[in-house]
Amino acid sequence: MPKGKGKKRKEFSKIMAVIAVVMWLVVNFFGMVMMVITLDLSPMVYVIGSVDAVVAVVLSCYYGKAKLENQIKLRKIYGVDGAAVIDANISREKLYEDSNVV
Repeated sequence: MPKGKGKKRKEFSKIMAVIAVVMWLVVNFFGMVMMVITLDLSPMVYVIGSVDAVVAVVLSCYYGKAKLENQIKLRKIYGVDGAAVIDANISREKLYEDSNVV
């Protein structure tokens, strides 16, 4: 099969984000079910908290990577850096605010 044809491979970061979210759902659902059944599951507090922390780290890294990829993509399409556009908007708003001060 030629290189340009066929199914595109999933990115590793997306796979890790999906695994983290699925793990978070499974652990939280299991914890809720066991708390209903046993009426005491205090050790689950530590497990749920640690899984939540792992998911937060994975998703924040994934979102940071996606942000950088989008900035690169937009720079290629429009030829403008996203940070430069934001800085220009901020300075324009500041100029507008300063001119309207009475």
